[in-house]
Amino acid sequence: MGDSLRVRAFRALAGWVAGMAPARRLALARGLAPVAALLAGKRRRVARTNLRLCFPDMPARDREALLRRMLAANVKGLLDACAAWYADDLHLAGLYDVEGLQHLRDAVAQGRGVVILGAHFHGSELHMRAIRELAGIPVQPIVRAFRDAGIDGEINARRRQRLGGIIARSDLHAFCAAVRRGEAVVYTPDVNVRTRNVFAPFFGVPASTLDSMPVLLRRAGGVIVPAWTRPLPGGRYALVFEPPLPDFPGRDGAAAAARYNAWVEARVRQAPEGYDWGVKRFKTRPAGEADRYARRL
Repeated sequence: MGDSLRVRAFRALAGWVAGMAPARRLALARGLAPVAALLAGKRRRVARTNLRLCFPDMPARDREALLRRMLAANVKGLLDACAAWYADDLHLAGLYDVEGLQHLRDAVAQGRGVVILGAHFHGSELHMRAIRELAGIPVQPIVRAFRDAGIDGEINARRRQRLGGIIARSDLHAFCAAVRRGEAVVYTPDVNVRTRNVFAPFFGVPASTLDSMPVLLRRAGGVIVPAWTRPLPGGRYALVFEPPLPDFPGRDGAAAAARYNAWVEARVRQAPEGYDWGVKRFKTRPAGEADRYARRL
């Protein structure tokens, strides 16, 4: 059977967006952001709560302004994903200022595979394709399925074409196997977890964080390269590679979680609008602590 009408329409629209210059995608994102905020009311409320928790000393009006910039950056990231999937040539020089590229090159040269240690910054699909082109080796993201099976199949086919493969969120064996084959895997553990967790501070708030990072990363055995992005004027990004964190992840899960959260926090503070605040990072709470996202009467 052929592709559904929905998939064909998605492909046509995404292909059209992929042909836009970064500045035009930015302008379109800013125009669409108020509509997206209305359509994604739950995500807006979650982001507002996160910003209140993480920036308690920031005046409310400034947090609202930051929220609006974050929503525009979120839409921009979705539009940039179209370029990641459908653009034949990214023209990296027009999209990125790349910092610390030698750290990535040194890691690739070791031939052991690379774990790109990052976080949920907007534009991740585009950033992964840029890393693929800069690294010269397959870069596999850890993904979860879209609700629409047809769209999921279309996007994953594009990911395989542009990046070299994908890894299901629950397939830890595939994660380790890809690194052992000398490939790169993008690892972003800044998510709420309900089990095998430890509460580590994130912007001063206990955040339920995976405590098994040392076990997983030692099993994979690759070179760990921290990487992050921040938005630049004109719809471009800075893509920053850093040297491996000394003695990370070690063997203490709680210590690794705390170091990782501290690393993410320090980068987010440099450009907080570029971070995805729309997820329930503080959903799981220590015993006896109230739900941070409960609707207030």
